[in-house]
Amino acid sequence: MFLPELLNQVGPLVIKTVIGLVITGLLGVIMWPIKRASKEWKALKEEQASIHTELVRQRENCLSTLQAQGATMIELQSKTVGILEGVRLDLAEQTGYLRAGFTPLRRRTAKK
Repeated sequence: MFLPELLNQVGPLVIKTVIGLVITGLLGVIMWPIKRASKEWKALKEEQASIHTELVRQRENCLSTLQAQGATMIELQSKTVGILEGVRLDLAEQTGYLRAGFTPLRRRTAKK
């Protein structure tokens, strides 16, 4: 007598609990791939951000190196221009001496 009354009162609770657990399990099975895909998406985004950061750092390093080398190259080119200017002046002076020293002599020819 007591058992049927207890089953009548507890039975709906057990059924609701079992249905709730089944629905929760199904939602967990459905949500598992979505959560995994979400984690992978976040990992890909973080990797992309780290790659972007590394590329920006490399570009800044390259630009600063080029800038430093640019100042050195300008200094070296200025020295080269100065040396070539001196060579040009020496060559002009040497050419002048050679022209002065090797002027052809006019020979006088006997008049007939």
